[in-house]
Amino acid sequence: MKTTLRITAIAALLAGASLAEAAVTAGELATLEADAWRARMGFHLLSIRGDNPDDREALRILLAEGDQRLNEMVKEAEPGNEAGINALNEAWATLSERALDNPLASLGYADYGAMSEMNTTTLDVVELAESTRDQQTSAYLDIAELSVAMQRLASEYLALAAFPSAGLPTGTGLKPMDFAIESKGIDDRLKALNTQYAADTQASDVLDFVNQRWAFIRSTIPKMNDEASNKVPYLFYRYANQVAERIEELVEASKG
Repeated sequence: MKTTLRITAIAALLAGASLAEAAVTAGELATLEADAWRARMGFHLLSIRGDNPDDREALRILLAEGDQRLNEMVKEAEPGNEAGINALNEAWATLSERALDNPLASLGYADYGAMSEMNTTTLDVVELAESTRDQQTSAYLDIAELSVAMQRLASEYLALAAFPSAGLPTGTGLKPMDFAIESKGIDDRLKALNTQYAADTQASDVLDFVNQRWAFIRSTIPKMNDEASNKVPYLFYRYANQVAERIEELVEASKG
């Protein structure tokens, strides 16, 4: 299920593409990136909670909603970004297949290949979405990008809580996530957004909610490197998903 070569080709094809002439917004593509990280988070939650039927159903719904959103994007796409949206649709289907097939959850053994593919299929969607919206802007895009950062961090938290070798370096060559640096970046973004949108009631309401949820998530970060500390992956999962959903509603409403 490796799609690195396809992504490289698509990225080159999209270099001159412009979302300005398309109905698909950069904010929508950013929320799709966040949902890719949420799918990875859901995959690892299946391991943590023993393939819980409610967790599997929540993951199935997330993936189905992403599929529906992409089908709408395909209809709305203009020639300038049609290739990117079609490639995203294909990458999402591949991610969905992998996310629902977790051998550690269903069979009880750690499959390195499955963990590796969960990482690479997630990154495929993220990279394609970023390439398609490159240099473009839309209403509340900066808030949507905050969600992407939070979901990325949350998915890595659950990955490591599920299995030590499930982190992003597996199958990708990426460096291990520095949770302290990532958290500080989110702190700084939130502070700036709170100031920027102080006069925007709709955005401020969402950011107030995000701040509340982030305060809890943030308090668990210093314990990530302490093997003796109690991890709280399910609450982390719930709060991160709630943040994503509120921000997604804001972005969708802004499209009109």
